[in-house]
Amino acid sequence: MNGQRSSTLKPMLHFGWFVGHGFGVQGWGTPGYGLGYDWKKPALYQEAVRAFERSGLDLFIIEDSLTVPDTYGGTAEVSLAHASFAPKHDPLALVPYLLSATEHLGIVPTVSASFYPPFTAARLLATLQHFSEGQLGWNVVTSGSDLAAQNYGLDQQIEHDLRYEKAEEFVDVVRRLWRSWEPTAVLEDVEAGVFADHSKVHPINHEGDFFKVRGPLNTAPLPEEPVLVQAGASPRGKAFAGGHADVAIALARGVDGMKSYRDSIRAEAAKAGRKPDDVKVLFVLKPTVVGSTAEAEELRAQRRELTQRDIDSQLNSISYLSVIDFKQFDLDAPLPELSTNSNQGTLEHFAKAAPPGSTLRQILQARSGGAGDSIIGTVGEIADYLEETGSAVGGDGFLFSGFVDPVTVHGVLDKLTPELRRRGLLRKSYGNGGFRQNLLDF
Repeated sequence: MNGQRSSTLKPMLHFGWFVGHGFGVQGWGTPGYGLGYDWKKPALYQEAVRAFERSGLDLFIIEDSLTVPDTYGGTAEVSLAHASFAPKHDPLALVPYLLSATEHLGIVPTVSASFYPPFTAARLLATLQHFSEGQLGWNVVTSGSDLAAQNYGLDQQIEHDLRYEKAEEFVDVVRRLWRSWEPTAVLEDVEAGVFADHSKVHPINHEGDFFKVRGPLNTAPLPEEPVLVQAGASPRGKAFAGGHADVAIALARGVDGMKSYRDSIRAEAAKAGRKPDDVKVLFVLKPTVVGSTAEAEELRAQRRELTQRDIDSQLNSISYLSVIDFKQFDLDAPLPELSTNSNQGTLEHFAKAAPPGSTLRQILQARSGGAGDSIIGTVGEIADYLEETGSAVGGDGFLFSGFVDPVTVHGVLDKLTPELRRRGLLRKSYGNGGFRQNLLDF
């Protein structure tokens, strides 16, 4: 990586920000925690999305979860000590505040197909889309946690692939509800005294394997539907993403793995009768910008020297996401073959952070030192990586991952944005077509 731009490289990439801590504690464990901000108040997030928009990002995704995890060691001690996955507020309530602070940035809250009734989801998202005038997206997830299922009256989550069958039906019902008013149904004919033509508003009368919904939706018809975002890593998940998503998100896993993932999503889109270019595949990357190559090497070495907090934090996270208690495994023995009914792609990505046969400690060290979806480097080194990897993979862009506290946001964007724009990788302005059109601009 030498910082020189080849004329054969793709001229522009899409960028966004993914907050994996959702509408929850921001900056915990960092030196700047709580300095001048309150994570429970919308002002912190409003300032962050203003920075994202100034930087030309296309979207902001707000992750969500629905439990206080206690899989690791059978207790919630680490989850609550590290503010990991809890506490967390509902992201849908935050959306109007973010819309009031931005004009172009796509705002993407998470909605679970496992627990939301489709009528409720369709109505909420339609209302927010009207508020947004075309800025809204929705990150549809298939919640894999047994703990979350127990908060909704179930003993455990349903089987992995069956969850995607349910999600297929969920998306279909939501879209049919959005379309239950024909585009010309609203007349607003004051003279005739007719607001809407009843013959153009239809019940959907859906009866499926998971949902029974009469319809029609009782909100005003949508001029444009929200952008659908989805992260599917298993074969069934990729088929769902390729068939429905406007944006597919995945963890970065080396150029070959990223290209293979993108190719598979595009193939699934074509199989579903869609144009592959209509699905933008964005890879999640957590950048840390430093001042020199020597500083980067020193930071990587420091992070590989795991503390007990580092170990507990990582293992607590993968325990929750996989529904496997990682406290049971010997840190200095190879990780056994594992399978899960929960987040299969996340478990696979975790296990492959180090070479086959590595011990659990070595996997944790590799992840902490900048492997996989994490990168440590100077502005030039990170820009080189984004440029060269984006070209080799074929597009379409990246999602920066991290807290939205001021130190994290400005520490990444203030340094990286000018260089990405200088190279022609990052947009300098938005069009007037809204979030969906921004994604289709290139």
